[in-house]
This record gives sequence, C-alpha cells and structure tokens, in this order.
Amino acid sequence: QGAGTRRHRRNRKEKQRIKASDAAAAAAVPGEEGRSLCRRGDMMVDFEQTGWGSWIVHPKKYNAYRCEGQCPSPVDETFKPTNHAYIQSLLQLYKPNQVPCPACSPVRMSPLSMLYYEKGEIVVRHHEDMIIEECGCN
Repeated sequence: QGAGTRRHRRNRKEKQRIKASDAAAAAAVPGEEGRSLCRRGDMMVDFEQTGWGSWIVHPKKYNAYRCEGQCPSPVDETFKPTNHAYIQSLLQLYKPNQVPCPACSPVRMSPLSMLYYEKGEIVVRHHEDMIIEECGCN
C-alpha cells in the first residue's frame, strides 16, 4: 500500500506540474498589445533536404527549435535578460524611436550527438549548441 500511495502522490504532482507549465505557456503566447512574446518554437532540420543525408547516418532529422516573438518593455526576469538587455528595455520605453527592444534569442542550448561518415569511416560526434532549450531576451 505504501508504494501505491507514493505512486499516486507522484502522479498527482506530475499532473499539477503539467497543468502549471501549460498555463504558463498559454499566458506567454499572447503578449502586450496582442504581440507574441519571446518563446521557443519548432524548427525541424531534415538532413535529406539540406543535401547532407548521404553522409549523415543518424539522426536524419531533429528539432533544433528557434526563438520567436518579441521582448516586452521593460523586460522582466522570466525572460532571463542580461543586464544590458534590461537597461536597453528601460531606455526603449523613453526613446522608442532610437532604442530597439532586446532581441529574443537562445539563452540555453544543448548538444546533438550525430553518427556520420568522415574520411570513409563512421564516427560519432557530439556537436555543442545544436538544440535550443530556452529562449530569452538579450
């Protein structure tokens, strides 16, 4: 019974976490004045389409993601701004025609392991910064 209770509690916490992340994602989509705020979106890379499919063995495709949307002014901590981006977003409030908003860009990335042919041999390499994990305002 103890294991069943723990499992039930763990499942309930997982459902709560999913609901909270779904609510946060829904709130992040419509931004100020109807604009979409900075977020991560899908960007499928298909090596067959790029012409690299003949030498890349695996993966043939993957989701690299992309950063899209605008940064609010002033930007807040949820967008992981640099100090420069925070100051830029404040200046943008006072001089909107002179100072642009910070850009939505990657703030955390992960590597991609690839299996491919190199000089006639099959190699495995881990390529850094190939998948966007999180976007923010910089």
